[in-house]
Amino acid sequence: MGWLWDSGKSTSTQDQLDPSLRDFLKKEAPSGPKPTLPSPPKEKTATPTPVQSQGQPAVQETTTVPPQSQFQDGRYAHLWKNYTPQAVLDDRGKSDQDRLRDLVDAYNDRRGSVGRIAMENCALEYLEQFECFRHPSTWWSAGTMCNAESRKFNRCYDMQSKFLKALGYMTMDARTPEEDERIQMHADKLYQQMLQQEAEIERAKEEGRPIPKFESVLSKHNVAKAMGREPSRTAPGTGTSRSDFDDENDVWSQIKPESRKEYEKKLAALPPEEQDIERMAVLGELKANTGMAKRVEEAFVEERIQRMKRREAGQATLGDTLKRWWGWG
Repeated sequence: MGWLWDSGKSTSTQDQLDPSLRDFLKKEAPSGPKPTLPSPPKEKTATPTPVQSQGQPAVQETTTVPPQSQFQDGRYAHLWKNYTPQAVLDDRGKSDQDRLRDLVDAYNDRRGSVGRIAMENCALEYLEQFECFRHPSTWWSAGTMCNAESRKFNRCYDMQSKFLKALGYMTMDARTPEEDERIQMHADKLYQQMLQQEAEIERAKEEGRPIPKFESVLSKHNVAKAMGREPSRTAPGTGTSRSDFDDENDVWSQIKPESRKEYEKKLAALPPEEQDIERMAVLGELKANTGMAKRVEEAFVEERIQRMKRREAGQATLGDTLKRWWGWG
């Protein structure tokens, strides 16, 4: 370690090697010019064409590369010209039944993930309940079988699930894991806001002050604030805009009137502060169900088109013939 304080002598690493090893490295070293990467393509200036001189924009050819390429500036674009993602290749080998099964499995997994995400958001409440079962802190907790801790956890789990549904976590829209995590964080933030509002109401009752009035936790203003974006313009005196009313009516128009009346009766039996949360949660679940139904319908239509194409080409299978006899087209 003399190099730490002997700065006057500068010896290269190669001189410190064993002579036989140094000769071996010189002998085995590759000879010839070193390979170099191609330089980024230069942007060509578009020359005016007769079509462009007449006031119409000229069409400029652009070389694009898929996101899998390490060089997004256009280098090696000729190698990626016929590239097909692996997901597309896997989908080509699937039958119509396989695609429909994947769609149903994805929807069921999304439904099950609501419970898993709510469990993650209520991890502290669950841990408190678990520790109470193991070592009750008071005789009251032991005598009531940790009833208070269990109610706290069950309420957290129920409300977190409703917030996730209301925020659209169950929809089949294509989302990245980061977007799913953002919805999870927003659901927990809204739940903490609801607890703060309830604590302020209880404090006002104990002090004899007027009970403060709060906007619904799932109002457009609060949801936009929790998600860190600008709230949309709403109608005066309400928490929803005109487009939101149209979307809600569009969803309810696909539900049977008998089911809607039964739901409204159950909703009226809930406390006023929970009615809006329950309504938004059911609305989010209905949106997910209708979206799933549309995708299944599109899958059946695509399957029927493919069966008709195979029949016209003389390549109909036994299953295609049986479905045609059964009236499936």
